[in-house]
Amino acid sequence: MSAPKPSTPRDNGQQSVYREIHLSTGETLRIGAHAYGATVVEGLQPAILAAVASGALPALHIKNAVSIQWCDLVSDRFTRHPATMKEDVLPPIYSLGSHLYSCPTGESFSYYFQRIEQSNAAIAEILPNGWDPIVSFLKDACELGGSRFEYLSANGLSIRHGSFRTWGKDSGSTADGRCYFAAPHEDYEETNNNHPLPQIYQSNNVFSIILCIDAVHDCEPETIVWNQRMTLDEISDPNIRHSWASYGYRESLFQDVDSMLIRLKKGDAAIIPAHNVHAVIGYSGFQWCTYMAFFHLIEPTPTGFSKLVFRT
Repeated sequence: MSAPKPSTPRDNGQQSVYREIHLSTGETLRIGAHAYGATVVEGLQPAILAAVASGALPALHIKNAVSIQWCDLVSDRFTRHPATMKEDVLPPIYSLGSHLYSCPTGESFSYYFQRIEQSNAAIAEILPNGWDPIVSFLKDACELGGSRFEYLSANGLSIRHGSFRTWGKDSGSTADGRCYFAAPHEDYEETNNNHPLPQIYQSNNVFSIILCIDAVHDCEPETIVWNQRMTLDEISDPNIRHSWASYGYRESLFQDVDSMLIRLKKGDAAIIPAHNVHAVIGYSGFQWCTYMAFFHLIEPTPTGFSKLVFRT
């Protein structure tokens, strides 16, 4: 994959810039931006989550959410922890924790939550004093707004932390042209298509919070979020599925849709609407370690929400 290059702005009567990103698969992403973008803030500010819930702020780029020293300690512990696993994909992904969408079809939720209970304990060992800054931030936001905070639970077991992932490690030299690309996708269908867990059944929204724990300087991946949601009928349409990826949709569907780009530095975090179509590009030579979790805002209003359900 070549690095992104600025393209000539379109002359459509308004200020507009787009970039073309050429993927190693031969596909091209044309990224356009108008007023749709992430609001940049300094540090974790619980009070601002209400504006995300109301839709006043589409997304947040939170600079210096945690300290570099905290990141270094957590990254080292994650790398060394015996529960950290190497997934059988290329480039390799090292992980600890299991996302709900990766629960195999047919697997009982009781078994999934038993595995989550094991990863909860391992992640608590990695976090200094067991303190989770993301969970603390979301709890504080709920307390400020008079909302309830709940962990996603089943059979007496709960998801209490996000998941750790390292992408790009052992992927080769900066000159070999290999890259990571998460095809355009959304995290909407799993909670709106008769989901068996009542806490998030038809909750109609899901947000992702990503904390960058480590990254190669100037090779940080970019998260792309399009200003578009898909209906359940569109999601299940096989004619728009990606031709080579195991999930996601064709890039050509979003060529003329406004989008935002977020590049997280070490210690930065982002909150994005994961029910919108989004993707991630990791450029040649990148290595990225993240903590990622999801949360649902139940019954959002112009001034807040009634409940937040945390999950991974």
